[in-house]
Amino acid sequence: MNALTAKFSEKVRSVPKIQRYRYFWIAVSCAMFLGPLAVLPGLAGNTDLCGKLCMRRFYLYFPGMNWDDLFMHVSVALIGVVAFFVIITFTFFFGRIWCSFICPVGGFSELVSRMLNDRWKIEYRGLPQVQIRYGYLAVYMGLLPLLGVSACTLCNFITVPRFVEALSGGFVGLAFIFSTVGLVNLSLLFLLGFFASKGRAYCQFLCPIGAIDGLVNRLGAKFRFTHHIRVDKQRCTGCTDCAKKCMCGAIKMVDKVAVVDQFSCMSCHDCVDACDWNAIEWTTAPRNKTPKRVKRGIQIHPEPQWQAVVRMQPKPAPTAPVIHWGRVVNGVIVAGFSLFLFATAVWLH
Repeated sequence: MNALTAKFSEKVRSVPKIQRYRYFWIAVSCAMFLGPLAVLPGLAGNTDLCGKLCMRRFYLYFPGMNWDDLFMHVSVALIGVVAFFVIITFTFFFGRIWCSFICPVGGFSELVSRMLNDRWKIEYRGLPQVQIRYGYLAVYMGLLPLLGVSACTLCNFITVPRFVEALSGGFVGLAFIFSTVGLVNLSLLFLLGFFASKGRAYCQFLCPIGAIDGLVNRLGAKFRFTHHIRVDKQRCTGCTDCAKKCMCGAIKMVDKVAVVDQFSCMSCHDCVDACDWNAIEWTTAPRNKTPKRVKRGIQIHPEPQWQAVVRMQPKPAPTAPVIHWGRVVNGVIVAGFSLFLFATAVWLH
């Protein structure tokens, strides 16, 4: 017993301080939003994150919808609407803190995934995330309402609270989990959450809040006064440690320099902890575009040139394009499974 305790303590100490802090707040958020406590939903008269607290429905477009319909949707989920705009405002100035530090839905699946052995996990980070994410967002906002499919059909903000409720023996949670819709959503939770590498594949591909948050994050990163994950090209050694550590697959190496995709970055600081050269940081851009000497005879070192958004220069097409068959196979599997889930959802409706 003492050996297990010592091993666990050693493993906890090996986790960087900011990550321990992040996991702590995710655990607190899960306790406050989910399970038997569900303190915060209870203050709004809810037992889950639906109804007044829903952040995923009010921006959907239904055929024949007018402004009165929009105002009605907003009024029904007013608390969720206010929370949504608070989240994206905070994201603009400080990055995706909600997604990485607070969200109980994505955080719960990440915590479970982190506790499982990596040999059981599926690697999704190499897939074309932006295309899948915003393709699904377009389907979610326009096509599903057009077909009359409820936004609640595939929703982790229902699945995770019901799953936690089922674990505590709640009847409503058990009834949902063993229903057809519940089994489909539970499959998504396991495949894109618990058994996904780093536990955040659902957040990256199928969460509409995360998709909109990513757009705001990309916009905010363009401004010099905002805090976002930025790279100093002069310090980067091209070691790829940050890219391997990134839980979202948001970092690519371009000409041996790390480039952060702000559409996908969750501001989780994993990359910051991984970099031994302080080449990547959650910070603002330099105060001066051109560092200046302020006093004669004193050497003033230039400030780091932190960059959050890099404009890619077009490259000549390679003579023989390389096909990454692993990605092709993964893409076919994911696309086929998604099509099956979509067809099932339409059939159930």
